[in-house]
Amino acid sequence: MVAASPTAWIRSLRPPKREVDPYAPLASFWETERTAEGEALPTLTLLLAGAECPFTCVFCDLWRDTLPGATPPGALPAQLRAALAESAPLPLPAAVKLYNASNFFEPRAVPPADEAELLALLAPFSRVTVECHPRLVGERCLAFAGRLAGRLEVAMGLETVHEEALVQLNKGMLLPDFDRAAATLCDAGIALRAFVLVAPPFVPAAEAVEWAVRSAAHAFAQGAERVALIPVREGNGALEALREAREWEPPTLEQLEEALERCLGLPEARTGITTVDLWDALHLARCFECGERRLDRLTRMNRSGQVEPRSPCAACGWS
Repeated sequence: MVAASPTAWIRSLRPPKREVDPYAPLASFWETERTAEGEALPTLTLLLAGAECPFTCVFCDLWRDTLPGATPPGALPAQLRAALAESAPLPLPAAVKLYNASNFFEPRAVPPADEAELLALLAPFSRVTVECHPRLVGERCLAFAGRLAGRLEVAMGLETVHEEALVQLNKGMLLPDFDRAAATLCDAGIALRAFVLVAPPFVPAAEAVEWAVRSAAHAFAQGAERVALIPVREGNGALEALREAREWEPPTLEQLEEALERCLGLPEARTGITTVDLWDALHLARCFECGERRLDRLTRMNRSGQVEPRSPCAACGWS
């Protein structure tokens, strides 16, 4: 990426935002997540409408469903109330993930005046996951965790430990920023979930799996209890430009499989949980004969934490 201002360059290539209702969640759905004890925990995932993240990462497409300005006071509690009413009665114990395409502890994204109502609505959940940039983890996060009935988990993007690539991703952080935030969370007894990219820009395609595995190992070494492997998805304009400039190659299903298999065997992950994000992953499959079968295998591995044997495909030769 050659640009005097990476942020301006990234934003100049973006397609238009989609119009969103600040008082209705973008989506809500139930998942089953494995606990450290091996139990299946019902987990309500809420995709919330709110303010755009102030950071402009070159790989991000979450801004497309964000508001043009700050999140209005009262909007997030209204979204949470609507989702809870639709999900009633709750299966308890249960967890909830609040993903707002931004940073939960940034006042522009989550008005401080809404915290009391949010805390009351979240009281039934044994674990509450929110997302936040490492540089915004601080006193507000610690105070929120102290007032929460259940245990707080903060999801942070480590992305990659390839330091040159991390700078070029325009994430606005270096590895010490992640490590400091991780130490802050761990010292306070707050759980850490780390996001690791599979095949980010500026990492050679032949090394994509190796750097994903190294990044997961680093996250676990810093105290992460969970690592989610995220295949980089094009569609934001910047990634297409980088692909044309041969600075990026989209991930393959083979890379995703190898990354999960290797991460499940990491010594650092003996007490941790590694999963792979399979949203819209079918497009990564190059073979119609085995694509869905391979995704089903990855889904089972997400649930069990165990590597399953591969089932060879006669059509494409995958094995």
